[in-house]
Formats: sequence, C-alpha cells, structure tokens
Amino acid sequence: MALFRKHLGFVRLVVVVVAGTFLSACMTWQPQSLQPERFHSADSTQAVRLTLTSGETIMVHAPVVTRDSLVGMQARPGASPDSLERVSIPLTAIRKAELKQHDLAGHARVEAHGLLVAGLVAAAVVGIAAVVVAAELKSAFAGWEFE
Repeated sequence: MALFRKHLGFVRLVVVVVAGTFLSACMTWQPQSLQPERFHSADSTQAVRLTLTSGETIMVHAPVVTRDSLVGMQARPGASPDSLERVSIPLTAIRKAELKQHDLAGHARVEAHGLLVAGLVAAAVVGIAAVVVAAELKSAFAGWEFE
C-alpha cells in the first residue's frame, strides 16, 4: 500500500487531465453574427464570448442586441462568478462573437478516450500490483536457494 502512496501525486495529475478532457470535449465555441434576431431575448442560460477590437476577450451572459449595442451581464473583475453586473458594449467595438455549442463528435471522442484511459489505468494498477507482489515474494523467500 505504501507503494501506491508514493505515486499519489502522479495519480492526481492523471485524474485532473482526464477530467479536464471530459469536461471540455463536448462543447465548442462557434462564431456567430451579431444579428438582432440572433440575440433578441435575454436567455439566462446563454453566454457569448466576445473578442473586442482592443483584443480583450470577455464573457457576457444573457446577451441581447438593442439598437447599436450588445447588452448583458458580466462577472465583476475580482469578485465571485455569481456577482454579475450589467454591461453594454457598442457593436462597433466587437470584432468577433462566439456561442457555446454542443459537439457530438467531441462526445464520441470523449467516449473513445474514456475507454482508452480506463484500459491504461487498469494496466497501470496491474503493473504496480505485480511489482508489489514480486517485492513481497522476494522478501518472503530471502535466503532460500532454488535449483
């Protein structure tokens, strides 16, 4: 069991990488035009990633195009993600708008990667167990001679 504790940092790293892959693989950012009909009602579940002409990238929740601006809610800098403030950005200041979309191909990749990772984890556990058993057997038979 002590051998498993030695490799706990590596196991944690693998878990973080795999979890990150699973969480991000099913969603992609798709460019959208800033047509008023695309952003005509404040859908609280919708978020848009905007790239401004200044190069800054911001996230706006519940976006609506009103006249010559995109209006929505944005997280306050340095505050918790739940504390939102109303923002209004002129359409002329927006270089690119992107919406999160479900990616079915990404979902299939996640399933395939999941099977691959499960196989690799199983192989690693079996390999570590074999090393532990071999070390135990070697110490159990120390001093014995075999012909």
